[in-house]
Amino acid sequence: MANLISSTSYVRQRIEELRESKKLARQVEAALAEKKAKDADEKKRKSDTRIAAKMARIAGEEPPVVKEPEAEAVVAQEVQEEFVIEEEPIIKRAPKKAAAKKETEESEED
Repeated sequence: MANLISSTSYVRQRIEELRESKKLARQVEAALAEKKAKDADEKKRKSDTRIAAKMARIAGEEPPVVKEPEAEAVVAQEVQEEFVIEEEPIIKRAPKKAAAKKETEESEED
């Protein structure tokens, strides 16, 4: 990739921020793909266990005893950085209040 050099510091800074955000996005995508694959493997294992137990019952055998694996202590690295894109503030003007209507007193006839 060609290194582009900008003459202004704010443009260079923005380019670096974009690179960092893309890098973090790729890390998150990789972590999600890994978690999805791990969940799919776990689901397949549980499904195979249930099928084996059903097949054993059908065959008249005692279903195999399956020990659940101990819960693994998974330490996930969380991305704690938040990128805030600075935008121009939107100034909303308050709607003008309608002039209060004067109540006219009507004489009541008894």
